Amino acid sequence: MRILNRSYLYFLTLFTIPLCGKDIVLDLADRFFDLEFYDEAITEYKRYIHFNTATGEVSYAYYKIGLAYRNKYNLKKSLEALEASAQSAISDSIREERKIDVAVTCIAEGRYDKAKFILLKLISFSKIVEIRRKASLFLGVAHIYCYEWESAKEALGTYFEEAGDTSFVHTVDSLFSSAENKNYKSPTTARWLSTFVPGTGQMYTGNVGNGVNALLINGANIYFIIYKLLKEEYGNAYLIYFFLFRRYYFGNIYYARKEAIDYNRRLNEQAADSLFNLLKTMEKQAR
Repeated sequence: MRILNRSYLYFLTLFTIPLCGKDIVLDLADRFFDLEFYDEAITEYKRYIHFNTATGEVSYAYYKIGLAYRNKYNLKKSLEALEASAQSAISDSIREERKIDVAVTCIAEGRYDKAKFILLKLISFSKIVEIRRKASLFLGVAHIYCYEWESAKEALGTYFEEAGDTSFVHTVDSLFSSAENKNYKSPTTARWLSTFVPGTGQMYTGNVGNGVNALLINGANIYFIIYKLLKEEYGNAYLIYFFLFRRYYFGNIYYARKEAIDYNRRLNEQAADSLFNLLKTMEKQAR
């Protein structure tokens, strides 16, 4: 069916260009886009841009190219097209809408600092309430991805204030308070604990199994080193120290710190998931 549609659209193009003029290219591109033939759509949008560089529809063509690339998960090219769409926009309102899309794509690509910079500028300088609302919402999302709870709370607070909606405020405050007050583990503390007593850093982060394992292995290595030294087998003591003790002792310190970081990351991900679920619920109720 998809092949038939593609063939039909090419047929339509060949026999209607003389009647419809240059806009047929843009119309064809839109039809390809709607049918999810994104490569063909991109080709036609680029064709339109090439022959119509001075028209107001150029920004729209770049915008659709950006969406097509985003749907193909090519975020780098999507970002380039969306930025070109913003630059070629013929009005401030369209330009600011396109910048919102640029920021959203930056978030999807993990370029949170760039997204936050764009969104903060829109919040500060846009004269359009709806643009400021959207910018505040996505700024909150960017801060959540960075686990910056206080900044995210402030941005979403601005969003609710602009929206005049207080129904979710208490729930949001509760979730942010929970995120900020979780029982985080200090990577520095975990590292120093395992430095002085191997395995205790892992136990501190809740990984008792690995902690006991590190304690036993390092304890056995220390025992055999001392045993060989007492027997004046200095060469064997050195071999145990160099090939076994160093590896397990310093590995124990490294993993104690890493497990504390991973523990905190899991807590942050749980908090972020709760907040995103709330935002999805809010979006559904707003429809």
